[in-house]
This record gives sequence, C-alpha cells and structure tokens, in this order.
Amino acid sequence: MAIDFKCSVERVELFYKGTYLMDSPRNRKLQVSGSDFLSKLNGTRVENIPSDISFYIGAVQEFYPSLSALSLDNSGRGMDITMQTSYMNLGAWIKPFSFDEYLLKVESLVDGILPPIKKYYKYDDATSINHTVLGLNFFVGSGDLLAIISCRLEDFARAQREAERVLYNQNLPSHTYLTREFKLVEGEKFCLEENLTVEFKEVKGNNPVKSISNLVDEYVLAFFNSQGGSVFWGVNDDGLVKSLKLTTKMKDDIRRVVSDKINVIEPPIDPTQIGVFFHEVLNADNGYVLEVNIPRSQSELLYFNSSGETWVRLNGSKKKLQGSALQDYIIKRTRKEN
Repeated sequence: MAIDFKCSVERVELFYKGTYLMDSPRNRKLQVSGSDFLSKLNGTRVENIPSDISFYIGAVQEFYPSLSALSLDNSGRGMDITMQTSYMNLGAWIKPFSFDEYLLKVESLVDGILPPIKKYYKYDDATSINHTVLGLNFFVGSGDLLAIISCRLEDFARAQREAERVLYNQNLPSHTYLTREFKLVEGEKFCLEENLTVEFKEVKGNNPVKSISNLVDEYVLAFFNSQGGSVFWGVNDDGLVKSLKLTTKMKDDIRRVVSDKINVIEPPIDPTQIGVFFHEVLNADNGYVLEVNIPRSQSELLYFNSSGETWVRLNGSKKKLQGSALQDYIIKRTRKEN
C-alpha cells in the first residue's frame, strides 16, 4: 500500500489507506521524521509523486540502520535522492590510508552516484568534533522509491568493503606501525629508541593539555615535512616511561587541540592522516603515553602553521626553518624531488 497524492491548484494532500496524513503548499519541502512515515512510502513510485513536492525525512535509523536522514528533491525529470549516513568518528580512523582516499575509492565503485560524496561535520562538543555525516547523492527517473534506496545502500556497503580491501592491499606493507602494541610500564625503558622517526617528550607540570597544545603543531610539521614518524608524550629523553595522568575529559581536550592545530596548517592537510593514540601504562593510575603519528607528505611542498612558521626533522630533532635556511632547504628539496 503506497501513499496517494491529491493535488489542487495550491496544495498537495497525502493519504494512506484512504486516511488523510498531511498536506503542503506546492513547491515546498515537507519536513517529516521517523521510520513510520517511510513505511507508509513503501510501494510508492517516483513517477507518482507530484513534481512540486519534496521531502526531508529525519530519524530513519529504525528503517535504514546505516542512515540518519533522507532528502528527496523531486522535479519534472525525476528524483534527486541524498542519503545521509549515521555519524562516523574520524578521530577513531586508524587505517593505512586517509579518509579522503577512502571516499574517492568508494565513489569510483558505486554505480550511479553523483560525486562528490559530501562531508558534513559535527561540532556540538569536544567529544564529537571529528564526527562527520556523509551525503550520498543519486538521481532516479522512475521506479519503486524505497526499493531503489535499498539497492543504492547495498551498492554503497559493497563499495565500502571493496574500497577497504583495495586500499589495504595498496598501503598496508608501508604502514606496519598501525598494528603494533606497546607494553608500557611506569619507570621502565620504552621499547623504541629516539631516531629520525621517533621523538620522546616528557611532560612536567599539572597541565599536559597546554604543554601538548604549545608544541604539537611543530612536531606535526617537522615529521610531515620530512620522513614521517611519531612523537611520544610521556617518555623522557632517557627512554623511561613517565606517563601522563589523564582523565577522560583531558583526553578529549587533547584530541580537540590536536585537531585544531592540524586544521590551520597551510596548505590544508587531511586530518585523518594524523593518528592520535593513548597507550595505557601499567603501574600508573590513569597513566598514558600519548602517541601522535604523522605520515610523510607526498608533496614536494613545505607546510606551515597559521603564523607562517615551519619545521623539519634533522639529525633526530626538529629544526625551525626561517630566512636563508628556509630558502636553501626549499631549493635542495625541489632539486631532490626532480
């Protein structure tokens, strides 16, 4: 049983099983919510929906668990369908490829999608600052509306699986750091040593969030402009674990400040390339070692912070580049790339 539409000069009325549901002026987008309305659309064909009425349907998770909302924009030529996914936490994206690489690969594997896949971010609070909803856009001229949406969702899920398989096969051998685990014990030697790709930072004082905020962009730029690597906050220069005492809120604050620092780097970089990991420490209440993992830039460009400053990694430490040193480094880097 489908929804019936009755049109007058000025309004469109909706009926289900002969019972009045609602009405709307023509050329207006109806705002409805819940899976109950979707269930009533079952069997409704695109070509039977008046061309001057559209829908925004929120809270559809019970009907489509992977979606948060649907936008149906109808016209005389057919229906533009935008499927909005449930929120995805990019702060927990721990894969050997960036989220943007993943989306491009998914786009190439989904039949009928109208690129690009759009990202809509959520900034309600610190715990959701890296959450995004994806907007997937399709166009259909005719057919059973919900059957088409279900088919497109199956295509999308299949493309997601295939995209991960392909990208893992392409990238995993050079990103083995993603699978490693550390056994960290307070006061004992860390298993790694400082080198071109590993830096230790002991945090003193009672405000680790501020200490990390003051320096994190320098290390991100130094590693990103060089060979990539990780900086470990909570390990001293002798390689001994001196953990950070962190509450849940402090960890959320650290994720936020890292994200804030990354977002003002120029040229812009994909924030999902930067890994933020809290490694638990034994024999330390609420003790963690913070690892910020940074890949090597794939560009010959140098990257700068919001003040126009930049750093590189030289001889196992970060070095600020400015003046003639900056000019010389850029010239040498360009010649090396060429």
